[in-house]
Amino acid sequence: MAWYVSYRTGGSIVMHIFKGKGVAIDAACGLLNRGFSDALEVGPMPGTRKGNLLKEQDIRRLRDNTPGASAP
Repeated sequence: MAWYVSYRTGGSIVMHIFKGKGVAIDAACGLLNRGFSDALEVGPMPGTRKGNLLKEQDIRRLRDNTPGASAP
């Protein structure tokens, strides 16, 4: 299932599409490491986002609790 990562930069919303949840979360962790945290979220493309949407604090928690995920 495709997942997206979106964030705000320079007054625009940027969205990237990935083939899976793990890859999307890895990309979001990389964005946090580079300072992109404004309106950062990860979620599934099709279907409901209810219960599946990850906001900035969720992504930070995953990054901080996953070995190697916090490496720039």
